[in-house]
Amino acid sequence: MTVTGVNDQGIAVGQQETTTAPRAWIYQQSSGALNELSLDPSQNGAYANGISNSGVIAGAGVPNGPPVPGFWTVTGGAMLLTGTYQSSAQAVAANDSGTIIGNYGQSGTVTSLPLVWSAPGYAETTLPGLECDECTRSDVAASAVNDSGLIAGSSNYSIYDNGAYVSSGMHATEWQSGAVTDLGGLQGADYSAAYAVNSGGDVVGGSRTDASSGAPTHAFLYRQGAMTDLGTLAGDATSSANSINDSGQIVGLSQGDVASRAFLYQSGQMYDLNALINPADPLLGLVTFAEAVSISANGWIAVNGTDSRDPGWTRAFLLIPAS
Repeated sequence: MTVTGVNDQGIAVGQQETTTAPRAWIYQQSSGALNELSLDPSQNGAYANGISNSGVIAGAGVPNGPPVPGFWTVTGGAMLLTGTYQSSAQAVAANDSGTIIGNYGQSGTVTSLPLVWSAPGYAETTLPGLECDECTRSDVAASAVNDSGLIAGSSNYSIYDNGAYVSSGMHATEWQSGAVTDLGGLQGADYSAAYAVNSGGDVVGGSRTDASSGAPTHAFLYRQGAMTDLGTLAGDATSSANSINDSGQIVGLSQGDVASRAFLYQSGQMYDLNALINPADPLLGLVTFAEAVSISANGWIAVNGTDSRDPGWTRAFLLIPAS
């Protein structure tokens, strides 16, 4: 059971794996209710990939075939999203202005193509990738959208100058009003990807630390044109940032040789979330947080991890600040 997002109202969403297909769920902290989400009762299951503060849940249904994009509302509505790329697509995020983003991908054609649906009609449009000279367009993906319509994601690129190879790779990108911008990589790295953006336009994700092919990947913060390396937890080699709130708090994962640990980054320091559990909490010593996936404006954090009483299975957790 994995969580994918939490909003400012303490509503979390995610999916539970079954032997047939994933089953999407919604959890409301105010009532403790955990309920299933279904776009179409005839489908085998569904994905819930993110939730906006206005209560729009982006996801996909799972029919007898590839997933189809759609969304739910906390008040009970649901809608499939249609268009040229309806099959083999998922909605991944929504903002409070009625914009939903997602990705299309199908074997043998375009590997991935970012999609946008805008209220009220939800007509489908696509987003361009970065410069791709003498290459096949692939691996372009949208990950997050803020309330101003700024979309963060990643795109492959390949640059030639008068037939001579210059550079290629994958870079974090942002789109505004359909125009794409290359955010670059740490110290000239040819690989980076953006996973979240806040209302101020701050973007977080992961990037190789330099241009060498063996460089580790570190979590980054991109702010006002500059990309900053956030480092890792002590003893780890790699990290990645998954979410940032409007206060600048960042969450993600840091990994060593084997296990990963969920982190919170704030005021210039990265903290292991496993070390921040209230000593009086009954779950202390029983649970391990592997990855933090979302943080709300009030500091609530959605995390995936394990419980030693039920080893071998992923569990979803909601971390609520004590003050």
